[in-house]
Amino acid sequence: MARSISTGRMGRMGLTAFVGLVGIASVLAEEIPDTPGLTNVRRQGWVRFTLNSGRIVVAGSRGVNFSHSGSMVRGRGETLSVRVTGNEPLVKYEITTSTQRFRLDASAGNRLQLGRFPEGEHSTVVRAEFVQNPNEPVALTVGPKDHERVYRAPTIWHLFLQEPAAAKEHLAPLLKILLREFDFAEAAKEIESNLVHTAGSGALPDRTHWAEWVRQLGDPSFANREEADRKLRASGRIVVSYLQRLDPNGLDAEQNYRVRRILQTLSGLRNEESPTQVATWLSGDPAVWLALLAREEESTRRVALKWLETIL
Repeated sequence: MARSISTGRMGRMGLTAFVGLVGIASVLAEEIPDTPGLTNVRRQGWVRFTLNSGRIVVAGSRGVNFSHSGSMVRGRGETLSVRVTGNEPLVKYEITTSTQRFRLDASAGNRLQLGRFPEGEHSTVVRAEFVQNPNEPVALTVGPKDHERVYRAPTIWHLFLQEPAAAKEHLAPLLKILLREFDFAEAAKEIESNLVHTAGSGALPDRTHWAEWVRQLGDPSFANREEADRKLRASGRIVVSYLQRLDPNGLDAEQNYRVRRILQTLSGLRNEESPTQVATWLSGDPAVWLALLAREEESTRRVALKWLETIL
């Protein structure tokens, strides 16, 4: 049966205690403030944030309908609204202090906006906004509007590999609010280390058969088409980048249909976000190796160049 959560239910939990959480000890301006309301919602299981294929996935408990607006207490104010229809959540959250404002806006289709903004004329906080929309690159915008820099990449992991300094300083603290179990900066280091080690050892998968299997997806024989389909799926997520770069105009209707289905299946695989698994997935993407060509370590640049030549 659908579960309905309202301010009345929160009252039974202790609304006074809930609001009191807002008034915890102040933090340095450079730190993102604690988010007691959002933390409480996560603990209750009303909203869940997970990571899938380098993107944030938002889910919720059916029937939740809750809102809360707290007045300024000890220099902090907090507003929260959660509504879940089916499994599609709508979350709006904001916490304001004397030096900064943090905002979260999540809606159906895993649309997500995270933002951190300076408050007050003496604030040292740097504006940072992260946006994730379906079928679009993720984007990180840093700095005031008249001097902002925008970084775009296919996924969060691409962003950490392609723009490590900006991602570590500005994006990692924002994502930590949603996924406290992840240390994104450290995970990105491990991913890069796995990429370099695996490529340097020559243990990356053989890509020479992929083009033949794609050609075979359009074979007149149904059995041959099914066999090629199975082999491409068995390659795992490493083949995703290759398939995404194929020109649809160079494929027939059957090939396009099967490629779309394979991409949909492989991109939707969950529970594959360990550094080793992500490295295997990303190893087929030329953009990743191009990013590693800019590293200071010569050994990394050599491995990146060698594998990039193999890919291209």
